[in-house]
Amino acid sequence: MFLLPLIIIAFVFFNVRQISSGKRGSIIAGILLVAAFACFFLRDNFLACVLQTFLTVWLSQIIFLFFLWDLFLLGKWIFSRIRKWKNKEAAQKFRIRGSRIVFGISFFITLLFLVFGISHNANYKVKELQFPVKGESFTAIFFSDLHLDPLFQPEKLERFVAQLDSIQPDYILFGGDLADITDSVMDKEGYDSLFKKIVSTAKISTIAITGNHEAYMETSGSDPEGWMRKLGAVVLEDETLCSAYACFTGRIDFQVARERNVLRKNLNEMVPADTNLPWILMDHQPKGIEAEYSGRLPDLALSGHTHKGQFFPWTIAIDFIWRLAYGFRELDGVPWLVSSGIDSWGPPVRVMSDTEFWVIRFSR
Repeated sequence: MFLLPLIIIAFVFFNVRQISSGKRGSIIAGILLVAAFACFFLRDNFLACVLQTFLTVWLSQIIFLFFLWDLFLLGKWIFSRIRKWKNKEAAQKFRIRGSRIVFGISFFITLLFLVFGISHNANYKVKELQFPVKGESFTAIFFSDLHLDPLFQPEKLERFVAQLDSIQPDYILFGGDLADITDSVMDKEGYDSLFKKIVSTAKISTIAITGNHEAYMETSGSDPEGWMRKLGAVVLEDETLCSAYACFTGRIDFQVARERNVLRKNLNEMVPADTNLPWILMDHQPKGIEAEYSGRLPDLALSGHTHKGQFFPWTIAIDFIWRLAYGFRELDGVPWLVSSGIDSWGPPVRVMSDTEFWVIRFSR
């Protein structure tokens, strides 16, 4: 679990220290890495969040650029061995000069990403999905990955509430990852009243599930599920609820189950008895249907979590991590919708991905 982060830390440290000979390069690399990781433990502090935003985007770019640079140096070294060039001093100067250029380019790209990506993150898209059902027609709003934190702009939720008022959905479905601040801080910042307004716009019910960040917040003493229930949402944790037009099954998140030291139920235990109503599965992480399941398949599944990679280069890498990283297509025989989320984790930055919510119109 910790091997990959250690490899990344070592890779960044080794490469950044090349920008200067002697101890100076190591000191610069050490300070940047310590600052980057220290910010993760100070997420409730506004200035720490600002610094984390810059350093997280910068680290993403430096990893990608130094990977390309190291490949180039490897090729150059192989070529020099073939040609039997042995000027080590010239090679050292070339490596330092090139590393400094790469280092400078990474900061320039980071600044560009922040200028463009922060505004792009704030301007979420409204996506629509028409989904056929045999029963009565109804409308649902699906959104996920709210990630309330010190950098979140309340105006975004106010705009969202106004749009919900105009749509008047039958159901509001929340796909997990509510916040990276405690429930007491959410109340202090007024998010309780905003979330209550979201819940109240649903004609029938607001249904929510847990995400992996609910597990992280529970370990810090927060109670995000209780907070949502207090404001009127129905939080399903490996449970099925049948309502007027559909049956909803909400899975407990994998990380939440791990933190609580409980096993996720098998889907066999949650199949709705009413076969006339459409069956909608909500699972924060789009890992698909468990291999041992062999019963009736849900009519539609909804997930979030991936953020579609959020910003480059993770927008490219994400497709190699998840079988379905974003969008609507079949997964394990189930029509599956994966949203990129209405906001972002950590840096409020989007490049090559959008923030969004979905209007799902179920009709005959």
